[in-house]
Amino acid sequence: MKKTSILFFLFLMSAGVSVFAQNTLLKGVVTDAKYHTPVPYAALFIQGTSIGTVADNTGEFSLSVPDSITDRRLMVAREGFQLMSLSLDERETERLIVALEPDDHVDRVRAIQDSIAVNSGAFGAFLARAVKFVTNDWIPLGDPETNWFDFGRIQTIPTYNPIEGIRLRAGIASNSRLSPHFFVRGYAAYGFKDQRFKYRGEAIYSFNKKAYHEDEFPKNNLRLVYENDLYSPGEMHPYALNDLLLITYRRSMNEATYRNFAELNYEREYKNGLAHTLRVRRSRLVPQGKLQFDQDFEEGIVLTNGELHTTDVGVLLRYSVREAYHQQKRKRIPLEITSPVFFLSHTMGVNGFIGGEVAYHRSEFSAQKRFLLGSAGRLDAVGEIMKVWNKVPFPLLVYPNQRYRYQIENNFFFLNRALEFVADEQYTLRMTFVGDDLLLAKMPVADILQLRELASLRVAHGRLSDKNNPAVSPNGLYHFPSVSHRYDNVPYVEGTIGITNILGLLRVEYVHRFTYRDHPDALLGAFRVDVTL
Repeated sequence: MKKTSILFFLFLMSAGVSVFAQNTLLKGVVTDAKYHTPVPYAALFIQGTSIGTVADNTGEFSLSVPDSITDRRLMVAREGFQLMSLSLDERETERLIVALEPDDHVDRVRAIQDSIAVNSGAFGAFLARAVKFVTNDWIPLGDPETNWFDFGRIQTIPTYNPIEGIRLRAGIASNSRLSPHFFVRGYAAYGFKDQRFKYRGEAIYSFNKKAYHEDEFPKNNLRLVYENDLYSPGEMHPYALNDLLLITYRRSMNEATYRNFAELNYEREYKNGLAHTLRVRRSRLVPQGKLQFDQDFEEGIVLTNGELHTTDVGVLLRYSVREAYHQQKRKRIPLEITSPVFFLSHTMGVNGFIGGEVAYHRSEFSAQKRFLLGSAGRLDAVGEIMKVWNKVPFPLLVYPNQRYRYQIENNFFFLNRALEFVADEQYTLRMTFVGDDLLLAKMPVADILQLRELASLRVAHGRLSDKNNPAVSPNGLYHFPSVSHRYDNVPYVEGTIGITNILGLLRVEYVHRFTYRDHPDALLGAFRVDVTL
């Protein structure tokens, strides 16, 4: 009887412990109250306890809270946002949406900058408003709270280049109010010198529901694109967006083509930092100006091709060790900027498929990393390897500026001509240093305006095999343009020194060419102004 009583007592105690030890699972997402986009890596904890967690890189979290402490409050903290306190008694355990209010620190800095500008006179006030207008980049068409479309990009509306002269561009993009899954966007442009219209249209289906725009992290998009615009093989990667139009400030006369293409691609990003893009594209290149697609025919006859048709399929793999973004209205600003990022891609050209004229394989690998140098500043480094494995005409070879732009500040080669260095195997290295606590930081006005020192070094080297040299193997190859050269035993090197973050969007620098200074019409040095956005 005594043994039975003890067992019954122990049963009651264990039952009581299980009752009192029950937990409630809080699950939800931390969002930006202003933009309604996810906020990654927010800290959540129960006030006065050691119970807490950190949201993942898409703002999602789960937290097990003992029922015995429901009278405590849930605290949510994230740099750049106001501290938030929630009563657990009012929680929704199924899906808790925590909307953090942005901190006003950025607004205070901008207010100081605006005040300095206003005190400098009418021109300063106008300049401050213009910078803010350009920085925003997109304008809502209609009520900002209910509009379906945005107008932009403001930064690309007026540009100038030696081919088009003054170029005007206007674009439009839908947002999630039209549909959280289906988006459309595009632009139209006109060059007053070449008197030609250019345009691009996109239709995107996002398998993930979006807060505002289709490129929010993580992407899971199927995209159909058609573009007809100016394209320079030596200045743009074949798959780079023709958005800021790199040839705006470059010497590309007779080194560019008109290109139109249709493309279907699927892009997927994962929380673990892996991303992939699968694509198929049909392109047509038409030489511009004095650029010609000339090749030797029979008995020394030169045959001029009016255009080059290609069809290619490709895959791009990207991996970031830690990937997270502060996602604003139409921007996503990387938070893990010091994490290395790797790219590996392969493109296969198909001869005879929907008009393709060249069969080839092209492989690329690149890596980028930002190094923090204590209080001195930061160093951004990007290295690339490119190789074309087959015999191809010169528009399909590799050039120093053919690369993907991604995250860190590291601009293109500037003093070389677009098609100056031809290769089918190439190696490039770009390094950019931006100061932090150096000379400009010691000057009160410069520090308030956040002006910083800048220095960079860019190096390119490669080789051209005989099969892609029209002087050795002319059959099926176009003649090289007169500005084109092969690499010698030394790499091409240029460096810069200057000031960046002027007005929050400009950099001014002097660029110097160290090698291949004997090339005809070589630009040995120049001052340049560039947009850093």
